[in-house]
Amino acid sequence: MQQSSAGFRTGDVVYDYDSGTYVNSADGEMRPEDLLREARQVSQPAVRSGSAAMAARSVGDYTNYSGQYTAPTGYFAPTYVSDPFLTGKRNLKLGPVNVGLGLYTGLEYNSNITRSKTNPVSDVIGTFMLNIDANYRVTQNNVLSISTAVGFDHYFEHPELAPYGSGNYVLNVLPGSTLAFDIKAGPVYFTIYDRVSVRPAVNNAFALNAQSIFGVFQNDAGVAMNWAINSKWSLSVNYNNSISKAMEQRFNQFNRQLDSIQTVLTYSPHGTWATGIEGGVSFLDYEQPFLNDAVMGNVGMFFRTQLGSSTTLRMSAGLQNFDFEAPTILAPLGTGDTKDLSDFYFNFSISNQINNRVNHVLSFGHESALNLTSNFITADYVNYGVSIITSKGGRLSLTSFFESARPSSPVAQTDLIQYGFDAYYNHQITSKIRMGVGYHFGRTDSEAINGDFDQHAFNLDFTTAITQKASLNFGYRYFLTNAYNSNFDFTQHRVILGLNYNF
Repeated sequence: MQQSSAGFRTGDVVYDYDSGTYVNSADGEMRPEDLLREARQVSQPAVRSGSAAMAARSVGDYTNYSGQYTAPTGYFAPTYVSDPFLTGKRNLKLGPVNVGLGLYTGLEYNSNITRSKTNPVSDVIGTFMLNIDANYRVTQNNVLSISTAVGFDHYFEHPELAPYGSGNYVLNVLPGSTLAFDIKAGPVYFTIYDRVSVRPAVNNAFALNAQSIFGVFQNDAGVAMNWAINSKWSLSVNYNNSISKAMEQRFNQFNRQLDSIQTVLTYSPHGTWATGIEGGVSFLDYEQPFLNDAVMGNVGMFFRTQLGSSTTLRMSAGLQNFDFEAPTILAPLGTGDTKDLSDFYFNFSISNQINNRVNHVLSFGHESALNLTSNFITADYVNYGVSIITSKGGRLSLTSFFESARPSSPVAQTDLIQYGFDAYYNHQITSKIRMGVGYHFGRTDSEAINGDFDQHAFNLDFTTAITQKASLNFGYRYFLTNAYNSNFDFTQHRVILGLNYNF
């Protein structure tokens, strides 16, 4: 499976083999953030990737793909990703409707679907996924759009061992599946949206075995507004109602509703820099009393600017306040966590395009987030990534990460330190053949029962264009986990054969 098929939209960027450069398919120019975005997402695990590389502070966010590279943008604003195979292209026109329609089907052999050391179980998994990205301009100022990637997995031998559910078919709706209606009223833009996802999530900070994975259905509905008050001031407001349901009854303690209002007031007098105030409040309500309801607020300031033509700087800082209700069920059945949060947050990110071949980005920060084994978790993190066009058709992405995380209650989870690095080399061999090879190393140091563990991951990808509309993908994945408690050691081989067809 090719790198972009991991569920991340890489932008409307294509490689021009004749010129040996990456160009924007819309305007013919490469946007610096595109390669940077890909470099930061090299090790971000795809659904069913098997990797345990995740930021502890993102475990409580069901919709976000767990990964080390959370963007330092609005707090409690989930990152949505869809359109994994179309990369922004719309290839059909049905009257006034522009439609991008793509199909993915694949077979995967997995040598150890249970991630077990002593009793590995292998299976063949079939995947079918339909990708739709369409819009309809109702009037000059009103646009209706839909973007989704929906499909299913089928475990041929052991459907009862699928990551969630016990039926023959496992439903997947990738995060980012959205029905939206954009409205322009004078200087004010409104977006009415509904987002749906059905995907695996993890219920702890380790994910060393299949029992730590559960399926979640999430529906986010809301209204966003952006008001250009004048040439210098703008105001953005977003209301979101998020409902999350576990797909299996034994994980119903994670069912919840989260209502959030986020506001950003921006001042940009010249268009070269911007500053402003960001803030919001969220109301958290769990269906069951194992985890604690809360009112959570944040307020702070941000600043972003372009330094010359090749460097972008963004930083923000402020206060977070989480007020949790007293626990109804004490440990060990519940978390028993009685702690509230009153703390600062900050994040800093700087990206630089050294030349037309080398881009890099550095980000670091301190923040707190919801957790699933305690009320919240607080983390300090540093991420660095560099993307290098090494030769005609060749691109090397190198990333590294470090995170020190502290849960508010040590009952089910202790402090942990995670760090590692990734390397991925992608080469356009000919105009129709592309290959990629990558390696990931991650280490988790913890005093938990599971103990410390290292994980090594290797991957190899080949993609060949059969026709202008169809491409064939071959992928190989190897995972090796070495844990302090050897009962959690496991190896896993995955062989993937897939076909993409864009109509």
